[in-house]
Amino acid sequence: MSKDHIKIGQFGEQKAVEMLKGKGYRILKRNERNKYGEIDIIAMDGKVMVFVEVRTKTGTDFGSPEESINYRKKKRLIRNAKGYVKYNGVKNQYRIDAVCIVLDENMEILRIRHYKNITLF
Repeated sequence: MSKDHIKIGQFGEQKAVEMLKGKGYRILKRNERNKYGEIDIIAMDGKVMVFVEVRTKTGTDFGSPEESINYRKKKRLIRNAKGYVKYNGVKNQYRIDAVCIVLDENMEILRIRHYKNITLF
């Protein structure tokens, strides 16, 4: 991964955290790794634990951030969340959300969208 991709990803995650906090979410962890991969953000929405996948892209010439969350990616996200819940003995309800961000070439946000419970569609 290039440094630009990492920088864009970190920028997107920070903007996602700010958005979620603005909606009243409590951020527990960022970039949590387990044997199944990485969870970008773990937060609480009231009593529900939320695993958040952040997708940030500059422009949509090569598809939208939403399009990059395909069936395989959703399966990986579900496996990550289940692994975290089991390993950490989480008793709360949980769900998987996505925050999709499109930036322009100057790192200005063109669009930011929060999708709840992405494993349902």
